[in-house]
Amino acid sequence: MGTGWVAADTASVKPGSTVVVVGDGAVGLCGVIAAKEMGAERIIVMSRNPVRQNLAREFGATDIIPERGDEGVARVKELTHGVGADSVLECVGTQESMMQAVHSTRSGGYTSFVGVPHGVELNGQEVFFSQVHLHGGPAPVRRYLPDLIDLV
Repeated sequence: MGTGWVAADTASVKPGSTVVVVGDGAVGLCGVIAAKEMGAERIIVMSRNPVRQNLAREFGATDIIPERGDEGVARVKELTHGVGADSVLECVGTQESMMQAVHSTRSGGYTSFVGVPHGVELNGQEVFFSQVHLHGGPAPVRRYLPDLIDLV
């Protein structure tokens, strides 16, 4: 729960914003809950698992995208009228999920990554010119515990 919350917080989820969650495991689903609690208006979840898709919708997801990679990014762009999401939570840790997250984020938007990177390599120029705020690392859950306990 705490890691999902950190993902949403470091991706600067705000009331009325559009959020993409890349990953439908426990952390991604908790990211959906956090984005909803933080007031996101639209929550798009990348998922191919019907059971997890149902949970995501129950937790507040407004849209489900089963496509991956470039096709997934294209669907995000389609749903956001070519702009991309304000905030993207990367909760997987693969090369494909990281690039999908960065490319789904609008210019000036925020991508957080809490999925432990496995073989992820970032092209400095590509990230630089994407104009995306990129923040990630281990989740400092203790910082958020008092507020999260109150929310529970």
